Amino acid sequence: MNSSWIRTALLISVLAGTCLAIGCGSKPSGTYKDPDGAVTLQLNDGKASLDFGMIHLDAAYKVDGDKLTLTPLQGDASQTMIFNINSDGSLAGPPGSEMPKLVKAK
Repeated sequence: MNSSWIRTALLISVLAGTCLAIGCGSKPSGTYKDPDGAVTLQLNDGKASLDFGMIHLDAAYKVDGDKLTLTPLQGDASQTMIFNINSDGSLAGPPGSEMPKLVKAK
């Protein structure tokens, strides 16, 4: 009976650690680029900087599950952009946009 309790405690510890690792998964940060280098997204401490051709946008960002939301710091704040965070850590541009897939720069 004592070994059963130890196995149960070990299983609970492993499951709790796994849940913590999944729940606290790495949030996007750093620099992301498209394969051609035409788009650059920099994420740092809740602030984002997006360069897409001749367009530059300074924004705040937040992560909610597998969504990364950019909210412009100036101009029309309702013009948010929502990226999908893919399982490989890359970012898919907003649906219907011409934004290519962005991968973390090395």
